[in-house]
Amino acid sequence: MKAWDRIAVVTAVTFFITVFISGNAGGEVPEEAKKALVVIVDRVGLEDMENLPSFRSIMETGSVGLMNGRTSGTTTPSKAYVTIGAGVRAEGTPSALDGVEIAGETGKVFYRRTGIKPAEGAVVNPDIARLVSQNDTGEYGAVPGNIGYYLHENGFRTAVLGNGDCDENRIRWAVAIAMDRNGVVDYGRVGRGMLVEDDEFPTGYRTDFDGMLSYIEHIQDKADLIVVETGDTIRVEESKGILSEEMYGLHRKKALTRIDGFLGNIKKKVDDNNWLLIILTPYPSYERLSAGDRLTPVIMYGDGIPGGLLFSGTTRRQGIIGNVDIAATIVDYFGIREADVTGRPVKGIPAGNNIETIKDINRVTVNTSNFRYPVLSRYAIFVIMVVLMGLVTILYPGLLGGRLAALEKFLLIAIMIFPLVLLILPLLNLPTLALTLLAIIFIDLGLTFLICSLFRGTPQKIFVASALTTLGLVLDIAIGGHLIRVSLLGYDPIIGARYYGIGNEYMGVVIGSTMVMAASFLEKRRINLWFVALLLALVLVVVGYPALGANVGGAITSFVAFSFFLMRLREIRIGLKHMILILAGLVTVVLCFAVQDMVFLKSHSHLAAAVRDAADRGPLYLLTIINRKVSMNIKLLRYTIWTKVLLTVIFVTAVLFYRPVGIFKRIFKKYPYSVRAWSSIVVAAAAGMLVNDSGVVTSATGSIFFIASLLYMLIEERDTADYGI
Repeated sequence: MKAWDRIAVVTAVTFFITVFISGNAGGEVPEEAKKALVVIVDRVGLEDMENLPSFRSIMETGSVGLMNGRTSGTTTPSKAYVTIGAGVRAEGTPSALDGVEIAGETGKVFYRRTGIKPAEGAVVNPDIARLVSQNDTGEYGAVPGNIGYYLHENGFRTAVLGNGDCDENRIRWAVAIAMDRNGVVDYGRVGRGMLVEDDEFPTGYRTDFDGMLSYIEHIQDKADLIVVETGDTIRVEESKGILSEEMYGLHRKKALTRIDGFLGNIKKKVDDNNWLLIILTPYPSYERLSAGDRLTPVIMYGDGIPGGLLFSGTTRRQGIIGNVDIAATIVDYFGIREADVTGRPVKGIPAGNNIETIKDINRVTVNTSNFRYPVLSRYAIFVIMVVLMGLVTILYPGLLGGRLAALEKFLLIAIMIFPLVLLILPLLNLPTLALTLLAIIFIDLGLTFLICSLFRGTPQKIFVASALTTLGLVLDIAIGGHLIRVSLLGYDPIIGARYYGIGNEYMGVVIGSTMVMAASFLEKRRINLWFVALLLALVLVVVGYPALGANVGGAITSFVAFSFFLMRLREIRIGLKHMILILAGLVTVVLCFAVQDMVFLKSHSHLAAAVRDAADRGPLYLLTIINRKVSMNIKLLRYTIWTKVLLTVIFVTAVLFYRPVGIFKRIFKKYPYSVRAWSSIVVAAAAGMLVNDSGVVTSATGSIFFIASLLYMLIEERDTADYGI
């Protein structure tokens, strides 16, 4: 081979090797070059963003959602930031949350407190020990700084810049999002150097957005996660008390306009580099809080995010996520799959006209939350009045010439059918509380009139009222729970106790209505008890299966009550052996649900999360869950009106056991299947109190079907026989 040929071969080989290496390197660059930019625009709402050009452009081409901001204990702004950084509902007072740049003396102070020497230019929370201590004794045992911790453990670096300082009040809580568990952020600027003087602004200084852009340019090759606190909306909000309404609006508008201009520049940088941009509001404005609008906007844009709505496994609802999901999303974006956070990664779901859609979701959610208490408190009072009137009707049948009995029976059917009315009410999409109350009254009385007119016998009326309720709930859950999730008797995403499946209110309803339905049917017709067992098993699966009702406490309550009911129907004398069998069956059912949840379902429910946490933190972590549930029950027992409903039911039942003399014995003989259902509902109430964090609600709603059917039959019996008082 000639020299020139050798040179050509070597050149060709070198070329192809270079291309091959470059090709491989080029394929890995996007993974290595992944960067996330979190921009905080606090104390604002969707209505503040939608008409600003950069905000709107990012929203339309990215995915938008609403974020539940619940924290440990009472939600506060500082806790909201710590919760986002921890990925677990967390504690955090302003005295335990600060941000300082490491330079000279600040580094010495931090070392004296923590034994850690961060590099010059880092940002730290000097009060990290206090923050950790607050969370050690907090409701959820959160660990602050999980985002920074998992990024640091995997070789990534973090940065934070900006503040919300107001006069002498330092608001540098964004540090909690970027820091690790030691309170350290690799790079950042959070002091007064991020501000410029402005005599026309309420605090006399505002954010230097040009300086921010320059610093981002400087830091972007070093930091993989950059958290930016825009700050000015906080300063305006904190100054509201000293501003006229006109000046408050003016300063707020100017602050948002400047932030929008900043975001325009950020959008170009994100587009050019294929970064992930997350814009979020940790805490709502005071105006939105007073209106009951506690969900805050979140926007995700850039790397792999379609135009649409946000979705996470935490809520299983398009357009609504949890603040605990932000940490999970960031660590997942950087390829970190195992992280001790309770949230789930957020993704974008393609959807057209996403801004109007998310506004509709917000409107419905806020209305549901605002209407919920006025409607349910009136219903609870109505139930108490009807139950007490039923007692009077039975004790004094001659009152008002005996005409009270007919009215009372009508009202008893009305309170039984009421949960079904609240289930179908969302189909009307009513905008005001007044219209909602009118519609409820009209539909409830109308359905009650139809039941009382079309069916004559007592068991038939009770069967129809309870069967319609059971059928409506089971069908809705089976097809996705679309009505329950926006029902006033469902659950409130703003409270954030539950986002999907069946809540404790309807769980009590379906358990009570199912057993009353089965019993009232058996009073007139004899069917194989295997059919009853099949019906009860179906309801159990609908209530407890993680992809349907996903209510673990409901599954336990249902299994115990339904097992007791079937044994009573079979006239089995329940002893220790049967109790052991029930316990073994219960453990089997819960384990089956847990395996299904953890192995076969993509979106895991609370059951899988509890099992995972117990595995990660040890079995003693279950005591934390139990303690939280017990604390919630004690709180609800003291404050909820459902406690008064339950106490009223207990009081009336106790009186009727003794007066009129002999009436209960006659009822027990005349309606033997209903008696078995009533005793089973009592068992369900007891079990529900023990295993649910709002067990008093479950017990009260389930007992409505017990007391209503009991009173109806007692009034009928009182009309046909003479009893002394």
